[in-house]
Amino acid sequence: MYINKFIIFPAIHVRNGKVVRFTQGDTENPVVFHSDPVACARQWIEQGADWIQLINLDAAFDEEASHNWELIKQISMLDVNIQFGGGIRTIEDVDWAIKSGIKRVIIGTAAVENPQMMAQAIASYGGEAIVLGIDTDAQGEVQIHGWRAPGSVQATTLAIQMRQLGVTTAIHTSIHRDGSMTGVDLESSIDLASLSGLRVIVGGGIGNMQDLRECFNNDGIDGVIIGKALYTGNVELSKALKIANRKDSFEAGLSKWKADQSLPWNRFGYELVEHNLKKHIPVDSPPLRILDAGGGNGLDSLGLARMNHQIDIVDISQQMLNDARANAALAGVTDRLSTHAIDILGIDNKFAQHEFDIVLCHNVIQFVDEVDPLLQVLYRVLKPGGFLSLITTNQHSLPYQAAFLDDDLDKAYTLLDQTSQHNSIFDVNVNEYRPDQVIEWLEQMGLKLEKYYGIRCLYNYWGTNELKQDSAVYEKLKKLEMEFTERSPFNLLARQFQLIASKE
Repeated sequence: MYINKFIIFPAIHVRNGKVVRFTQGDTENPVVFHSDPVACARQWIEQGADWIQLINLDAAFDEEASHNWELIKQISMLDVNIQFGGGIRTIEDVDWAIKSGIKRVIIGTAAVENPQMMAQAIASYGGEAIVLGIDTDAQGEVQIHGWRAPGSVQATTLAIQMRQLGVTTAIHTSIHRDGSMTGVDLESSIDLASLSGLRVIVGGGIGNMQDLRECFNNDGIDGVIIGKALYTGNVELSKALKIANRKDSFEAGLSKWKADQSLPWNRFGYELVEHNLKKHIPVDSPPLRILDAGGGNGLDSLGLARMNHQIDIVDISQQMLNDARANAALAGVTDRLSTHAIDILGIDNKFAQHEFDIVLCHNVIQFVDEVDPLLQVLYRVLKPGGFLSLITTNQHSLPYQAAFLDDDLDKAYTLLDQTSQHNSIFDVNVNEYRPDQVIEWLEQMGLKLEKYYGIRCLYNYWGTNELKQDSAVYEKLKKLEMEFTERSPFNLLARQFQLIASKE
């Protein structure tokens, strides 16, 4: 039962029958956030949680405590996977948890004091069902017995020892960050994963969505635990899960995406976009800094790299970026391409204000829930005098696609005011926008519209796939598309539109 995608674990820490949180290891002053742990679990499930981390703090502090066990049983019967810890000291405790429906059992103190029990648990239930709990102080020393005693061992030493016993996953909680909402000690968790070979789930310190985004795309980091930030409303679980799931969707759909990119009409689409961009870049231009925001595997910007410009591609998917580097190698432009595996809303944390001459945002905004924050980020890193190239799908095209491609007039009628569509390649719903809507957003930011282009004015409506793949037909379509791309009214109903907007 290996967790093969980034998982967000909402945390439910139970003490005296209530959901509580501590701050930086202060176990004497818990803050109560919910009086009903079962109702709290249901709340996270309703927001989309597949996993919950459940900790029995009473048992963590007192090995004899037993009054939460029935409560824990009730939560484990809910329709969610439970990762459970707190007071697991004996193999009988592990047996009880697994028989109660717990999917993964966290062992911390006993791993330090009784490694033989850890080995026995792994032999009985497998390395994927038993998780190593590593709670450390600021110096990396493991703390045990509910953070009240030193374990006299460093985190890396313990992790390597436990890996030799068959452990595959560890939860690394930095006590000095836990409950502080000041950001996780991500560097320590990455080092722990690298040195031990374990998959690491990060705990302690998530305060906002940016803290969460920073945990994506790090070698060895499989997930993150969020506690106080959820209970205070700093992080909305449904949004956090959507971001994580969308990243996984992009990576799962990579092979389909590459196959779709190879189709004649999509190959031409990239050629047409490059053709349009070159109208705004002088032939004798010195090398420019170009940001490809959400650039995936780089096909939107490789043509500009071949023109000797320096490209920075930002994307949430490391697999997409790996493919971009492979494409750059084939094009002989590896030295002109840099990739950054970060969420696009973190762009202005990565780059300085006014750093780029050109910003590309091609087929990105339809995948995000809030467009304005993204546009603001892109505006900040764009130089005065530079321009933004934005491409997205055209809401006006939906009825035409249904009528001409699907031969379904009833469906065309229902799509007249449709503002979303399902993307089968990445298996997600995407937003559809009107050109005037997006132009207004850009102008409100202070950008000046320089040009409106239609992308695939005929390709998405005319002919069969077989016809479109005929080389003679392809050339005729290409001639028309090149002409239609900036001719009104033909370009107004294209499947996609490209806006060139300058920053004064």
